[in-house]
Amino acid sequence: MKRLSMSTRSRLLAVALLLLAGCGEWGHDHADEVHDDHGPEPLVYTHYSGSAELFVEFPPLVAGQGSRALAHFTHLADFSPVTRGSVDVLLEQEGRTVARFRVEAPVRDGLFTPVITPREAGRFQLRFVLTSPQGSSSHDLGEVSVFASGEQVVPQRAPEQGEISYLKEQQWEGHFATEVVAQRGMRPAVPGFATVLAPADGGAAVLAPEDGHVASGRLAAAGDTVAAGDVLAFLVPRLGAGADLGTARVALQRARSEKALRQQDVERLQDLLELGAVPERRLFEARQALTVAESELAAASARLEQLHSGGDGSGFALRAPVAGEIVEARARPGAFVNAGDAVFRIATPERRWLEVRVAEHFAPMLPSASGAWLETGDDEPVLLDQSTGARIVQVATAIDPESRTASLTLEYPTTGGPALIGARHAARVFVDRTSPGLAVPRTALVDDGGREVVFVQTSGETFSRRVVETGMRDHRWVEVLSGVQAGERVVSEGAYYIRLAAAGGDDLGHGHAH
Repeated sequence: MKRLSMSTRSRLLAVALLLLAGCGEWGHDHADEVHDDHGPEPLVYTHYSGSAELFVEFPPLVAGQGSRALAHFTHLADFSPVTRGSVDVLLEQEGRTVARFRVEAPVRDGLFTPVITPREAGRFQLRFVLTSPQGSSSHDLGEVSVFASGEQVVPQRAPEQGEISYLKEQQWEGHFATEVVAQRGMRPAVPGFATVLAPADGGAAVLAPEDGHVASGRLAAAGDTVAAGDVLAFLVPRLGAGADLGTARVALQRARSEKALRQQDVERLQDLLELGAVPERRLFEARQALTVAESELAAASARLEQLHSGGDGSGFALRAPVAGEIVEARARPGAFVNAGDAVFRIATPERRWLEVRVAEHFAPMLPSASGAWLETGDDEPVLLDQSTGARIVQVATAIDPESRTASLTLEYPTTGGPALIGARHAARVFVDRTSPGLAVPRTALVDDGGREVVFVQTSGETFSRRVVETGMRDHRWVEVLSGVQAGERVVSEGAYYIRLAAAGGDDLGHGHAH
């Protein structure tokens, strides 16, 4: 049996949850929210303040009769339901309040059910006011009619409609958010590929001074923080060609014999000098020869010790030339390295360089570059420009003869961008001045059968699918040339689930019983 991938299982789970919603598990099919199917169509409003969204529906208002409103309040800061606070419903005429109806708390998270009971018929301004620990939010819904009797009720406002239903409970339970379509400053950018580097003034490579093997013992490892001069490892130099244990022993014995002979020469010449038989210069030369012999003996002894053990303290100490973090360590106990091999790489932990290479066609644009943004695999791309602490180090417009590319190098703090040296990312370089454009978040775009679409919120629980034509992309924003209008709200988080709801049919997730 073929195993389903994690993404496939996640999508099937989402479909199952939406199907449950269509069966009334999530929706408003609760006794306290059911409207009379045979009564007049309820009034439906969606209104946004600076901090909250109100989605409310209630029966037409009749003098002397109670009309229970189903008022759903959502915090726009994180699109979570309002769980604490009170709601006042105000009927106003000529700037004064003629009636006020209050509920002190929600009946459940996000839902307040004030009962509006007007005393007299007429035309009134209707306003809902939410007071919560997060502050006050006022929602002016415009003018409404209060009828003298139920028989006089006439339709006042057609319910807000959209072809896709996705209930408030579903929005609150999942990742959901909307964003207003608006004019934004957009910067043209050209594509390229970026490589993360250690700064030239904030890193170093520790090279093997000659052929040899890494001694056993404590070795520095990637991730360690070191100071300038710290010992990272010991390198045991390779003996000469053809050298083995026997040769080293013979060399040690020869050195011992040579030292003994030189010692005898010094003692003999010392006696002759006291008798005046030789000049003092002969004794001085003999002593010099003895010193050389002693050094050769020490070296021969050390070479033999290396062959026996290669101990921690033998050989050359490889030291950190600069302070920083070890980002690469190729040293392994007993591993052989060639002279010039990079055994360690050290970089300052605070900064990185980013080299972005672009096709030669875009090289003339690089001198006007102001920054870049990267695709790192996360939902949110990484912005590297003056606003995030990045700066341009150099621009090389000369074309590389092999790759046929030009390059731009940026420096940035590791807190604001990728830190893994050697990592490569798709990038775009800003190459022109900012110009206004109608834009939506990149997360609002959904690939639907090869076409880019967004989902516009037409009311609190209904959405419309729009095919859009896109233009330039600037970090997290995408220019939209057609398909939406300024002021509309598009789904910026959870658009995929709206698409699933759209695929489920008209009844999917529709729990209202009007």
